[in-house]
Amino acid sequence: MGVTGLLTLLSMLFVSVKLVTCAPYKPVCDKTVVDMFIKEAREAETAMDSCNIICQFPEDIMVPETKLNLGEWNKLHVCISIPQAAEVWNGLILFTKAVPRIADFISDASLKFQVEKIHGDVRSAVHLFKSLNLQDEVQTSQSEAKTLPVRTFKKFFSVYTNFLRGKLRLLVMAVCHEASLFT
Repeated sequence: MGVTGLLTLLSMLFVSVKLVTCAPYKPVCDKTVVDMFIKEAREAETAMDSCNIICQFPEDIMVPETKLNLGEWNKLHVCISIPQAAEVWNGLILFTKAVPRIADFISDASLKFQVEKIHGDVRSAVHLFKSLNLQDEVQTSQSEAKTLPVRTFKKFFSVYTNFLRGKLRLLVMAVCHEASLFT
């Protein structure tokens, strides 16, 4: 192939190439995604039922407060609230920091497996949150995270399960509800 053949081939390639624009993430509105996180958290919580002294942390681990005013959160179906989204984001950040810390306290292989599984789920939940396209507004919001100290695996997984069942699920449902109204 000579120079003219190469130029012809390159021009054909460049003419057929179209610019691709990046579309924003579509929110993950599949209920089974959040349900899978909740199921795995419940399994981990149940696995801690038989846990003894090795299941205590040598120090307090800070996790998000899971209490919520359902009346306030139900307003999300009308309009997505940045303070509530910030609570979920801050909670996910707390879990992201807490899980590797508690993994350092573990020597038991089955416990380590449960914590590693939850660590993957927390990272996936962060990606789920990012798919809701709220992280820019939330990161500029200066909300104070309400925290709760925990000292046992059982309590940690209980709080994590409640966080997923409550705040995360409600936020995802609200975003998906809003998205369905405008599409």
